[in-house]
Amino acid sequence: MRLLFINYEFPPVGGGAAYASLTLAHELVRLNHQIDFLTIATDGNTADEFIDGIHVHRVRAYRRGVHESGVIGALSFLGFAATRLRQLARANRYDAYHYYFSLPTGLLTFVPGEHRRQPYVVSLRGSDVPGYDPALNWPHRSLLPITRRIWRGAYRVVTNSANLRQLALNSAPDMAIDVILNATSMTATCSARETRTGLRVLVVSRLIARKGIDTLILALAKPGNEDLSLDIAGEGPDGGTLRRLAHACGVAGRIRFHGFVSRAGLAALYADADIFVLSSLAESCSMALLEAMGAGLPLVATRVGGTVELIEHGSNGLLFKPQDVEELAAALHTLARNPALRERFAAANRALAHQHFSWRAVARQYEAIFQRAMGQYVPEEPLEAAADDAPGLRDGRHHT
Repeated sequence: MRLLFINYEFPPVGGGAAYASLTLAHELVRLNHQIDFLTIATDGNTADEFIDGIHVHRVRAYRRGVHESGVIGALSFLGFAATRLRQLARANRYDAYHYYFSLPTGLLTFVPGEHRRQPYVVSLRGSDVPGYDPALNWPHRSLLPITRRIWRGAYRVVTNSANLRQLALNSAPDMAIDVILNATSMTATCSARETRTGLRVLVVSRLIARKGIDTLILALAKPGNEDLSLDIAGEGPDGGTLRRLAHACGVAGRIRFHGFVSRAGLAALYADADIFVLSSLAESCSMALLEAMGAGLPLVATRVGGTVELIEHGSNGLLFKPQDVEELAAALHTLARNPALRERFAAANRALAHQHFSWRAVARQYEAIFQRAMGQYVPEEPLEAAADDAPGLRDGRHHT
């Protein structure tokens, strides 16, 4: 097949969806498909190029920052991408199109051109689903009729968790929506954890209010957690606020703000960490959480969204109520004082990542969807078989 992926984020710009879309494209290339990728130009990287067999086509956009698009960033991408999409569709005979995020990227489905003659698939990632982020409630309410048109025009709509699927169905109850979880290529590596004192907690996240990092800083300051230090990898508009909070709580000396970290740098942080925390108020299927799982870390996370499909409380991590400082502090204290529990959780996560969260399996599921969209006969078993083997997709929570 020849496919065009479209995403207004692309590494290093954006969050987990940027890496997920690029990794899926890589896997489909390895399955002998031809993938073009229409995306954003970044500082110092504005030219079209081939990346591991993927032809990447870049257009300008005026984003607020690496992890923050803003309205101007989204609209400018759409403006420049519309012209390039029409050119690519005329020049290449794509079999199908894959849009990451129904908003803003899916708005390109309305642009007149040859691409409208072929089927498309939409991957929902969280912020493009009404009700996921309270800060986006007003825009979603006003754009709901457009969102529904984008979804209904798609051959298939895919979410990355059963929870996100249900949230999408609240806005479009009659939709047929698939669930395909993210995966991870991160693997456990040797580290110097045994040669130092104190434990290191790791967060890999955009620095925005929805990620709840303020709750973690407050928990770090609670009595009993004095031996914990915190590494925060990521950028965002709340960076200054979080630094001021750390100083006010008296824990600034135990927190390192790393800012943007390369993939190689992230691998080193995962290897050197003892505990991974995801304190989000809302989450679909966190790439960082899956990477921590693959790196063999014990997990502490909020009881929200797709996170509960990845963590079973007491088996491979601990769950706590969002914004509950006391419960998070207690979870950290429990793991800090119990090395055997940390190792049990770590071993469970290594096994889960190896057995169930393979990008090749994800690519096979998308491959089957695109082949059906092209009218090729592909039996339903690949999607259902994957669901049978994946935790969090049992008991009918995978839907086709």
